[in-house]
Amino acid sequence: MDGYPARGDGRRLRRIAALLVALAALAEQAAGRCYLVRCFVLWLLRRAEAAAEAFVFDQTGAPVPALAGIAADGNGPADALRLAARFMVLAAAIGALLLVAHRRARRPVWHGFAAPGSGLSLGWTPKLNDTS
Repeated sequence: MDGYPARGDGRRLRRIAALLVALAALAEQAAGRCYLVRCFVLWLLRRAEAAAEAFVFDQTGAPVPALAGIAADGNGPADALRLAARFMVLAAAIGALLLVAHRRARRPVWHGFAAPGSGLSLGWTPKLNDTS
């Protein structure tokens, strides 16, 4: 079970994934800004992306691939969009890690609702629209 989140880590990992999606949105917005603003925002976001990448590879236990060619140091709009895509990929990797952990624990993945076929009822049943 090395590399997979412990029982209490699920909420923390969901929050990290949400933060990565928010950082991706920030990088997308930076693509449309003037050069000086874009340079400053990308400088900050590159440090966050490096920390997030190290965290994801540490949690999964996977070897760090050579991604240096993908993460260009440019400050153009395309570089900002590329950085946003990298944040989204890291968030997806954390989501996959959570999915694997939930499946190993045999818990329903759906939060707040019963998983289909689980036999659980939360007191809510869908009612058909009677149009007669």
